[in-house]
Amino acid sequence: MFGSTEGQAQFLLSVVDRRDLNQVTAGQNWKNYQGLGYLGYGVVERGETKRPYFEPGGKITLRLSIKKNISQEITTCLSTALKALGLFGAAGARARKGFGSLSLESLRVDGEEKWSVPRNMGELRDRIRELLREINLTDVCPSEPGYTAFSTQAKVSIVKTGKDPIHLLDEIGRELLRYRSYGCRDRNRGVHVLPWREKAEQNFADDHDLILHLLSGRLSQPQSHPRRVVFGLPHNYFFLSTRQKASVDARNYKRRASPLFIHIHALASGEYAAILTLLPAVFLPEGERIKMSGGGKYAEVDCRVNYRDIENFFNRSAFKNGMVVWP
Repeated sequence: MFGSTEGQAQFLLSVVDRRDLNQVTAGQNWKNYQGLGYLGYGVVERGETKRPYFEPGGKITLRLSIKKNISQEITTCLSTALKALGLFGAAGARARKGFGSLSLESLRVDGEEKWSVPRNMGELRDRIRELLREINLTDVCPSEPGYTAFSTQAKVSIVKTGKDPIHLLDEIGRELLRYRSYGCRDRNRGVHVLPWREKAEQNFADDHDLILHLLSGRLSQPQSHPRRVVFGLPHNYFFLSTRQKASVDARNYKRRASPLFIHIHALASGEYAAILTLLPAVFLPEGERIKMSGGGKYAEVDCRVNYRDIENFFNRSAFKNGMVVWP
């Protein structure tokens, strides 16, 4: 459908209209957006944006012209793909972390309107459920797919709404930082704190201790890897107290994208909703091992990720007013 080495795609795509795509230059001060800085690692450094970006609110109109003698099944699949793009998708850098989120406003097939913007969180939940029924999610093999894809193991929740998409994404980033971070020690208070001076929860203190003990030589052969590996690779450490660095990745694969997707969706009410989606899949090829290195120390262990460490994030008290969409 999308083309291959045998020939081009069975449809042609063109951009027919662009409005309000206002570009902001790099070098913007985002120091008050610690959550965005956390989610935007690589495109936000030390509280400053490193690339130009589009302000929220821009609109793009696409036209898909389907070739002659193409089956109705192909047309239906393309419509489904566009709905999925508009409910979960994004464009540009850090797309899985909410940046560049796209919201479908209208879908016309041969002039007939097939989509309208959800007015509230409840309608958004219903639209997502309709899409998952449309792709027969309940009939998909329950085992983990070999690549990032929807399956019966998927988890989708609408966790929060807000009036400003930037502030909403920043709140999600702060909550993820609360969940994952060990924090930095505040000498005056004698506790570890987050960048905005809130006491760190240290939900993954065992990860911190494992790597610190490996670097110090107290642990020569770990039996497991950090649990936070499940959020993606590489997974890096810097210990301010010892000035030591450590890297956690795979023996042959330097990157494994996160199975957690963050999406900010525009509602007809003028509000925005934050959608969290977990797409479990085979994390690394069979036989691949997790590698931990730093300070002249090195260790390898079998890859044993637990997706429950991501699922627990969906159940944060900050998301108590949200809605479970699937399952």
